[in-house]
Amino acid sequence: MNQNIQISIDESFRKIICKDVQEQTLMEFLERLNQLNYDETSTYLSGLVYLFTRKRWPQLGEYLLDKCAEHIAFYEIIKWSYEAYTFKERQSSENSVTVFDQKIEEAMVNRISENQYQEKESRSNYVNSIQRFVTCLTVLSLHLKNVPLNERQLYLRRNLIKGNRALESFRRNNPGIRYCKGIILPFKGRSQMVVRIIDTEAQSFNTKKRVPYKLVVETVDMDEYEQREQQIVTLQKQLSIDSQAFLEFDVMHQFDYTVFEDFLQENKDKLARQQIINQNKKRFDQQFPPLKKELIIRRRSCIDKIQSYTNKQLYEKDFKELFKQEDQLKHSDKELDNITFLDQIVNEYPNKKGTIEKIQKQLNDPKNIIQQQEIQQLQSPSQNDLKNGPFSEQWEDKRQVIKSLSPYGQFNSYCLRSLLIKGGDDLRQEQMMMQIIKVSEDILTQVGLYVKSYDIIITSVDSGILEFCNDTMSMDQLKKSMPSMTLKEIFNNIFGDNFEEAQLNFILSLTSYSLLQYLFQIKDRHNGNILIDNQGHIIHIDFGFILTIAPGGIKFESAPFKLTKEYIELLDGQESCMFQLFKSKLLLGYLELRKNVDKFAFILEAMKIDNELPCLEKFDMKTFKDRFKLELNEQQLEEHVHKLVSQSANNRYTKYYDDFQKLTNGIIP
Repeated sequence: MNQNIQISIDESFRKIICKDVQEQTLMEFLERLNQLNYDETSTYLSGLVYLFTRKRWPQLGEYLLDKCAEHIAFYEIIKWSYEAYTFKERQSSENSVTVFDQKIEEAMVNRISENQYQEKESRSNYVNSIQRFVTCLTVLSLHLKNVPLNERQLYLRRNLIKGNRALESFRRNNPGIRYCKGIILPFKGRSQMVVRIIDTEAQSFNTKKRVPYKLVVETVDMDEYEQREQQIVTLQKQLSIDSQAFLEFDVMHQFDYTVFEDFLQENKDKLARQQIINQNKKRFDQQFPPLKKELIIRRRSCIDKIQSYTNKQLYEKDFKELFKQEDQLKHSDKELDNITFLDQIVNEYPNKKGTIEKIQKQLNDPKNIIQQQEIQQLQSPSQNDLKNGPFSEQWEDKRQVIKSLSPYGQFNSYCLRSLLIKGGDDLRQEQMMMQIIKVSEDILTQVGLYVKSYDIIITSVDSGILEFCNDTMSMDQLKKSMPSMTLKEIFNNIFGDNFEEAQLNFILSLTSYSLLQYLFQIKDRHNGNILIDNQGHIIHIDFGFILTIAPGGIKFESAPFKLTKEYIELLDGQESCMFQLFKSKLLLGYLELRKNVDKFAFILEAMKIDNELPCLEKFDMKTFKDRFKLELNEQQLEEHVHKLVSQSANNRYTKYYDDFQKLTNGIIP
């Protein structure tokens, strides 16, 4: 985007969120928006939809309806964002909400030439197909939570194979209809049509509350598909009955929604049967307790045996070390123990006393801890991960192999995309934070620092599709794959001769995320939410707690940012040249970000209009801007940066939060 145009649009945007906006100002803003290309327009659409839900300007509504007719991807962004941002109003059955719902659908279908009746019918049925397909993907994420851990991968792959067969059936049953060659989703760029799912690359991630999963798909441009259709060698497999249980596409006839219901019922029946089996196993174990532990293992599958052995081996070692450390900590005069720490927290949060006492009890009962870990059976890296190394297979190498074997590999628009499917998770706040990170990325990369933004597509108020960060591994997984190693030892082990380059990349990215943590008060920074990529960069994900909110409403993480003992060791200690480089980069990044404080304030001001996002309920703009220290000169700001580093370095509250996450969720510090 031309920088002058962007500045002009942003300035106009700031003007129109004022209370008394003039109609001429609004029209000028919309005219500027019409100068944007596809990717530029899609960047603003979700925010414009939110603004419309709060202001209800007819002119803005017409602009959005025109965009619905212009492109299916625009329609999806507008429809899904509108549904998500009017969730509260829908609970009270507001008529104006449903009226605009209908207008969105009509605009998508009717705002084309009157003689294109077949086009209208195709578009109408096609968007229903998209909705059902996306619903199936997100429902699958919800169902995985109820599937036994050792069966999730197989369950996931089986259902994605059904989805793949449904895509192929979709094409075969509807020849000659350009929309029916795949499922269009609002990705950046023109390669938006999903034509194939690579089920072998699927992977579920087992968290305490949800089971998101990785989905790898091939996409192409719809126009190129139409040009090359005769050249494509499609898979001519006979569809089995179970493929219809996922989804049956047929846009030329009335949709059979009972098929989707059958899919849901089939999964419910499987889960019900599995629950009965689990109950019977439990009764059997109670009535006939085995004399030897080995007999229990024989009654399980070989997968269970390998997994239980691996988990036991890793966790027993981890917990022994942790209990030993805690015992030393309790008898140390140099540091506060966990009990004293929690007592201090009680004084700060008297209304949370009951919650803190439960945490305190759990922290001091090893039996409860181990029992909880056995119940959760959190996944540890497989033996293959241990043998081959965490970054043994590069994404680009994998992409080339899959492309060479794909019937769509010859397309110029071919793209292999890694996605993260999340069901049961409100991503509206995360999408707002990602806007902030994208702005930060544009600013900080100009001065040589590193930040990683990723796309987020909201599909409903509690589901969405995220861009997956390839060639990364969470710090938690990394430490489980190399137990007993410090972070510096892990870097030496992985990067070898390239250690210094990886160390520098770690510094450049740690600098950026340290500033973001402090300025935007990003919390819940345990090692499950921090990634390391194959170049040594640190990348933060999952922004459920920002600005004014923290896990449990208690700000355990009181340090300005996370700067652990192991981070400092990786930087060669606080007296090293690398640590001095880190501090100088912090100052550089701070100076650049505070030059652009108005850009961040604008995003937050726009989203704060009658907003129900928890992080904005008690948000105060003055407090936020105060963290940018606009009144300080460069020398004073440097002193402030050194103070932040001193407060963060090896901060005991950061350590306590990591210890708590290990004890309650098995996340390795």
